[in-house]
Amino acid sequence: MATSQKFGGNWTEEKLNIFTSYLDAYLIALQNQKFKKIYIDAFAGTGEIETSDGGQYLVGSAKRALASEKKFDHYYFIEADSQKAGELQDMINSEFPQMRRIVTIFCGDANDKLAEIISNVDWRFNRGLLFLDPYATQVNWTTLENVAQTKSIDVWYLFPFSALERMLPKNGKYDKWEDCIDRLLGDSGWREEFYKKDPQMTLFDLFPEPGQSDGERMVKDANPEHIKEYILARLGTIFPCVSKHARIFRNSRNSPMFLFCFAIASESPKAQGLALRMADHILKNK
Repeated sequence: MATSQKFGGNWTEEKLNIFTSYLDAYLIALQNQKFKKIYIDAFAGTGEIETSDGGQYLVGSAKRALASEKKFDHYYFIEADSQKAGELQDMINSEFPQMRRIVTIFCGDANDKLAEIISNVDWRFNRGLLFLDPYATQVNWTTLENVAQTKSIDVWYLFPFSALERMLPKNGKYDKWEDCIDRLLGDSGWREEFYKKDPQMTLFDLFPEPGQSDGERMVKDANPEHIKEYILARLGTIFPCVSKHARIFRNSRNSPMFLFCFAIASESPKAQGLALRMADHILKNK
């Protein structure tokens, strides 16, 4: 019997509903286009989700995509855990046997496998929808750059907001997280964006820590809205179009957990306009 993966909270269903609403609209909008449609789920799981608090059992993104009334021409699923990948294959064999020939499951690192998929598809004749739903900081910025360079993929990215905030301490001692944040955000600009020199001099400033000069103690200067806007701005440096209506999902204590972002790789104004209208309508109303 397949096991459900434990992840998320009350917002998980909201996230899935937003995504599948867009997926359905995407397939309708592109149904008469000549190019083929590709679906990619980079953290596919087993097809079933049990929220971490045990409060909900949900149909996951992979099964929702397969069950959509209109179909993609090919489905790519990536799952790092071999047992979960096997359970996903079993689910497809039993519930969607007629679709097995248009489904490919990769077991491995999402960044590596996504790069492999992208390199093997001729994006001049294909259009793609990508769901990036990591548990934490697994997605490299170079992967997003690779997606953007296809000029053919719409991407929904669940950015790990709380993980980033944990790596940005108020006292400015982020040294051990620098490489991870650089990999996540693509450069080192966040240091100047989120930190400023502490204007309050104390006795400790007379004895600075290694690497710091007198009067250069740094403190965090960023609230959740500031961080959100910076993340969207960073995405806008590689994607021609990014929705301004990204949704912050919060936990039961109202702390930001994830930022659900939508970006468009196409350079076509017509394609951007259609995709953005669909995504923004869903983000504003779901």
